[in-house]
Amino acid sequence: MKKIFLLTLPFAFSSIGHCQQTHIRNVALVDVKTGKIIPGQSVIFNNSGIEYIGTSPGARGANAVIIDGTGKYLMPGMTDAHIHFFQSGSIYTRPDAVDLRKKVPYEKEKQFGYKNAADYMHRYLRLGITTVIDVGGPFANFVIRDSIASSTIAPNVLVTGPLFSMIDNDFFGIDKPIEKISSVKEADALFYRMLAYKPDFIKIWYIAGKKYPAEQNFPIVKHIAELAHKNNLKLAVHATELKTAQYAVEAGADILVHSIEDEIIPADFIKILRDKKITLIPTLIVGDGYYKSFSGRPDNHPQDLEWANPFVYGSITDPEAMGESEMPPVFKMLRKNGIPAFTLKTDSIMSVNLVNLVKGNVNIASGTDAGNIGTMHASSFLQELEAMQKAGMTISQILKASTINAATGFGRDKLWGSIEKGKFADLVLLNKNPLESLQNLNSIHAIFKNGIQLNLDSLIKESPEAIVQKQLNAYNAHNIDAFLNTYSDDIEIYDLYGKIIMKGKEQMKTRYGLTFSTVSNLYCEILKRIIIGNKVIDHEKIRRGNETNYAGVIYEVTNGKISRVTFIR
Repeated sequence: MKKIFLLTLPFAFSSIGHCQQTHIRNVALVDVKTGKIIPGQSVIFNNSGIEYIGTSPGARGANAVIIDGTGKYLMPGMTDAHIHFFQSGSIYTRPDAVDLRKKVPYEKEKQFGYKNAADYMHRYLRLGITTVIDVGGPFANFVIRDSIASSTIAPNVLVTGPLFSMIDNDFFGIDKPIEKISSVKEADALFYRMLAYKPDFIKIWYIAGKKYPAEQNFPIVKHIAELAHKNNLKLAVHATELKTAQYAVEAGADILVHSIEDEIIPADFIKILRDKKITLIPTLIVGDGYYKSFSGRPDNHPQDLEWANPFVYGSITDPEAMGESEMPPVFKMLRKNGIPAFTLKTDSIMSVNLVNLVKGNVNIASGTDAGNIGTMHASSFLQELEAMQKAGMTISQILKASTINAATGFGRDKLWGSIEKGKFADLVLLNKNPLESLQNLNSIHAIFKNGIQLNLDSLIKESPEAIVQKQLNAYNAHNIDAFLNTYSDDIEIYDLYGKIIMKGKEQMKTRYGLTFSTVSNLYCEILKRIIIGNKVIDHEKIRRGNETNYAGVIYEVTNGKISRVTFIR
């Protein structure tokens, strides 16, 4: 896995000054609280917050930047309320789920994620996600919030430290993201150690089973809840079984960070969740991310091919190049038998529960659990929203869950989550109405973070190697549109002797499109890669049907697109 080029602060902002007042006039306002569009609005803001909202021009300064919002839609920046910076999303990121440490040492994987935290932040912002909430990780999380997020253009970042856990985990080395707590004394020790770092909330990994029933650990959970509330901190709890969730809420949980997946939630518990103002984050897609990655059947969603860190996403297909002795048993089993049928039942239970919770007026917040295997930072967010819609939520309910509900759940609703006077100017200006289609969330015209307009073209500035990796990912996904999107319109492809083989995207589309549609097990593995300036030289191993071929390829990248390819095989 490679380190990608990270953006520094000055290039992420537009030319608008940091204290510049901005006036967006005649724009359609997306009221996420009511699910309605309010046309013909003027919104005035700067880096101190939103100053004015109304139909008149408003009181603006003489040097205010004026943006014509005619035909456009202004909504608050969104929140991914469940991510993990210590996990990258790659196949190597959870050795407790599948142990590939002999192939990629876990310390190397952990450092990769840490070094690319700023990259993940830029990707979140580029997709209109202006707040991310890390719900558990090593103490390095506090460095990400207090140092990295403050030295680059970043979303609002809320974090906590290690999870208070019912079980142990020896896979993570030093600075564990999960700490086993067996007594009140141990709970106190971790809590007060963490308190010195000023966590934004506390998280318990409330795992239950025959060896550690939920009721057995209830006193410790209740004690941690009391510690959190005494220190004005909310308590988030991982509790995926109905019984465990009931104990968690009784103990004092404020937030349930996953769906209840083993039983349909009874009406009386839904009422308790509503009356106690509990927030629930469904995280519908994360489990499937594991199964699809392990089985060699990733969705290759267009969002991942376009917006995921290309090196992380590329790792998902690494098992295709593993020999029989290298491949873990779980990979072999799932590749042979497919994804287990019980996952469909689990998905169905989660969907039914989600709709019932929404009908019961329980506060639902959108969250992906990004960083887990197969769930990419930033690019997974729209996929989670699509899953929420498939489960039965309306678009207006989903947008509310992705903005004001998330802010409310974590006690930040006075700061962000809706477009109101005095709140942070974390805003997304869209060319299309997001209430008509979730896909319209991709129609971004401008993004404002703390009142400052971001430069969309330079927010994610990927290296030549990253561009070539993106085209490799699209090739292995057999996605002709994503593949061609990495090439310039006037692309030229040559052989070793300088003879032109193809010119222009249309010729490429004809040839590669046919290959993608007819060769089902087409796969390219990089045996060696050399980078020289804007040139990326790959030694490729290509599987086509029953054939295996080798090629040397020189890719030249100009202005973010592959402009010339030379085959040297």
